[in-house]
Amino acid sequence: MFLQKTSHRLLILFILVSFNLISQKEVRLNELSACAVLHSNETVEEARKAAVFNVKLVALQEAGISELITSNQFFDVKKGSSTDKDTYYEATFADLKGEISKFDVISYSQSVGETGEVNVCVKANVSVVKFDAEPKDRINLLVEGVDSRYKNGDPISMKITSPKSAYYWVFLIDGEGNYSLLYPQNMQQPNLLASNQAVSLPDKSVNWNVNTSQKQGEKNSLLLVSYPENAAINPAQITDFNSWAAWYNQLNYTSRSKQIKNFLIFNP
Repeated sequence: MFLQKTSHRLLILFILVSFNLISQKEVRLNELSACAVLHSNETVEEARKAAVFNVKLVALQEAGISELITSNQFFDVKKGSSTDKDTYYEATFADLKGEISKFDVISYSQSVGETGEVNVCVKANVSVVKFDAEPKDRINLLVEGVDSRYKNGDPISMKITSPKSAYYWVFLIDGEGNYSLLYPQNMQQPNLLASNQAVSLPDKSVNWNVNTSQKQGEKNSLLLVSYPENAAINPAQITDFNSWAAWYNQLNYTSRSKQIKNFLIFNP
């Protein structure tokens, strides 16, 4: 009887793994290049980020995938009689028929164009996962309380609600592209959202304070993932986009969901 049950489980596991392999196709694109113009009010690092954004678009186009991407959002913040115009790079992906699964920069370069403009370029190897099935079981979280700007040292908090029961994870992406898991930090922290019952983060035992050493400010992002089932994750292994994507791509494409909340940390 025990052996029979084990055989059934192995068969079911084989079918699930086979389905996952069939429904996902990874396309590897090597040495793709794209550029961005270095404007007078930008730093080289900002132009590099724009070039990275452009080469990701090239990769998605080469793979035959269309994605909804919003970029270059401008926020005017008035402080008394003066006005600070802050720009930060925002990319929100719609997960229509696939997404970037791995991104490795080969090199950056600069050149002067025919009209004297400075072009900042990037060359990269990019992997794109294409999906055969349409997403149909995704659970989109309602996230409230995340502001677009925080003063250096300010606490950050949020309230999360789900229309259906779902598990969730909260990641932080800093201005250097480093990823870290904010919640849950261990298996003892509950990450199950009951239907239409709000959860406030962080809990009273800890504070999430934003900080930056950059005088001009720094763009950070909160990345929230939701899924109908719990999924094992090792916080120590989540350090960058590729390590996060390796975990995220283990979740079934038709049921997983992610949201990005961008904010700027500024020095007064």
